[in-house]
Order: sequence, then structure tokens, then C-alpha cells
Amino acid sequence: MTIDLSGVFDVTEIWAARKRISGIVYRTPLVYSSGLSERTGSQVYLKMECWQRCGCFKVRGAVNHVSSLTPEERGRGLVTASSGNHALAVAFASQLFGDHPTRIYVPEDVDPAKVKRILAWGPDLVYHGRSFQETFDEARRYAKENGSVFVHSHADPKVIAGQGTIGLEVMEDLPDAEAIIVPIGGGGLVSGISSAVKTVSEEVKVYGVEPTAAPGAYRSLREGVCHETLDVSESIADGLLGGFGRLPFEICRRTVDDTFLVDDGEIVEAMAAFQQEEQVMVEPASSVGLAAMLSGKIRLQDRKVVLVVTSRNIDASRYNQLIKL
Repeated sequence: MTIDLSGVFDVTEIWAARKRISGIVYRTPLVYSSGLSERTGSQVYLKMECWQRCGCFKVRGAVNHVSSLTPEERGRGLVTASSGNHALAVAFASQLFGDHPTRIYVPEDVDPAKVKRILAWGPDLVYHGRSFQETFDEARRYAKENGSVFVHSHADPKVIAGQGTIGLEVMEDLPDAEAIIVPIGGGGLVSGISSAVKTVSEEVKVYGVEPTAAPGAYRSLREGVCHETLDVSESIADGLLGGFGRLPFEICRRTVDDTFLVDDGEIVEAMAAFQQEEQVMVEPASSVGLAAMLSGKIRLQDRKVVLVVTSRNIDASRYNQLIKL
């Protein structure tokens, strides 16, 4: 092992998670993009988590968490808060292990396309709050008062371990990868991937990217103080809005090489590039890594670079309105 996460996070949980979720989640492909390579001057590979079950990477962490619970714990009911994709993943995971109550809190302005997919799995859906923090606080209050199990979207070891399986797959499929670029919201994805990657090879650089509207990781890792809550602005990358989790902060300060910020205009340009070069329709949150490369904020000339393409759950009319092709 090349990194020291003792007392913070047990990296062996990532390998345990892979065994636990195998056969339920997909091992997504790693695809070389000649078009994006030409645009960026790098050798760009895409980790296609947008082709994952439920259309997003979140299913890895949710399935790992829910499958780790005892029947008694699941019987008390599951509760979570999410702007969409984690909610969808928990709703899916809850149906894998029997019929038990699942209550999901979403912000009032959640994407209707995600709501439709969430409801297909039959949970109780509660709209609450105009910000994710308001939604999160109400969900935690309900879980505590009713003895339900709260499935955290990012600051939970089992969730982080599940997301970390992406890093294992990348390193197996491209062992000579030189950099991996990961979108950052609450930090569960980047902390899981960076833990796995740095355990395999300390030489691989891990970079995180988030919208300028919510610079939680950017500020936390530069200032050495975790910003679990912060004032956020509006952004089309709604899945990345919010603070940076304390457990992800403790992991990432040891495993992430740098973080970058991109604005909405740069995100839209990246969404259009994905469509033009690879004919894939992805969410704004999935596009921040490519946005950092296209804008020149991350320069990795001729390097082998992996972009984690996290999700595709966006309403088609909203997508078309954003990229205006």
C-alpha cells in the first residue's frame, strides 16, 4: 500500500465492495475517444458510468451500502436525500433485498426526468427545500425520529467503497493511465476512486473538478478546513451543488493531487463536445472534467487521461435547450 489512510478509511473495503456488488452492477467499458483526444491534445479515455444501471455511478455505492445491512436494519426502512441520482440508486437498491419502506427526500426543483425514474422503483418521494442542505437536514431529522437507516450520498464508508470500485476497474483496464479526472459534489466518488487508484499506483495523478457555483472541495483542500456547508450559487450542474463531506475531505487531502473549477459556459461546451465526438448525451455534472481540459485549466499534453463520465439522467428537452445544437 502506497498511501496511509489508517484511522480514516479502510481501503480493503473497496475490494470487499467489488465482491459484494458483482453481478448486480455493470463493469462499465473504458472507451478511447480519438475526437476528444484531438481536441485536448491528450490521449483521452472515457470511463462510461453513464452506461451504468440506473444511468449513473451512484448505484455502486448504494448497492454496497444496502447489501451490507442486516434484514432487521432494512426492515426499519431506508431514508436518503438527493438531488436525483443517489435517490434513484437507493430506490433501485432497496428493491433488491425484499419489500421494505424507502423514503426519499428531493429538492423542490429536482429534474423531472430523474423523478420519473425514481418513482418507477416505488419509494415514497418527499419534496422538501429549495437547497440540498434543506433537503438533507429534513431527511436526517425524519430518519432519526423514526429509527430508519439513513443512506448518506457521499460521507459513508460503504458508499465510498462502492464508488471506489470504479478506480479498480480503470487501473485494471488501463494500468499505464497517467491521470484520472473526476467530478466532485459531496466527495464520495473522488475519495473512493482516489483511494483505490493511489493504493494501486501512487504515480497516477487524480484531479477533481467542480462548478464555480459550489467550490467546496476546492476551498477545503486549499484551506485545510472542511467546508461541509457553504453558500452555493445556481448552476446547471445541479448534481454537484453542496458542501464537501468530512470523510471525503480527510481522504482526499491525502489522495487527490489538485482540484479545479469550471463555469456553466465551459460545462455546456463540454456537453456539446461529448455529443459531437462520441454521440452521447450526458448531464452537466458529468461534463466538468472535460470542461476543465477544453478550457485549458488542466493541461496534460500527450498523457493518458481517464475522464469519469458519471451519468446520463437529464431530460432531453432540457439537454437540447442547454447545448442549442
